Amino acid sequence: MGNRAVSQELIILGNRIREYRKERGFSQEILAEKSGVSTNTISRIEGGQMAMSVGILQKIVKALGVDANTLLGVSTEVNETKIWVSAFSSRVQELKENEQKILKHTMNALIESMEKNRLKISTDKSSQVLHTR
Repeated sequence: MGNRAVSQELIILGNRIREYRKERGFSQEILAEKSGVSTNTISRIEGGQMAMSVGILQKIVKALGVDANTLLGVSTEVNETKIWVSAFSSRVQELKENEQKILKHTMNALIESMEKNRLKISTDKSSQVLHTR
């Protein structure tokens, strides 16, 4: 494999890391702190200017809460739901315990409402009428 191919792979990996970091609302500084890797190293990795060791990859994967295969592009199928759930999970963990309880209650109520509306929509579809509360 030539240097150009390696360089392109580093750029792609760096872009993926940047995307996942931003999805989680992390700055480079926050990712550096969470992973125990310097901000300069995060910047160079994201810029495709630096190859990283397996150890650094493991730290970044853990800090981002993402599967290593997905980050490396090994997965043949990227499940968008897994991506946003993982990002959401990371953000929820940053909340205080009482905020997490409120969020849990709110999400459960929202999901129950959506399920009821889905049932109503599917029942009403047969009569071609859509009713919402």
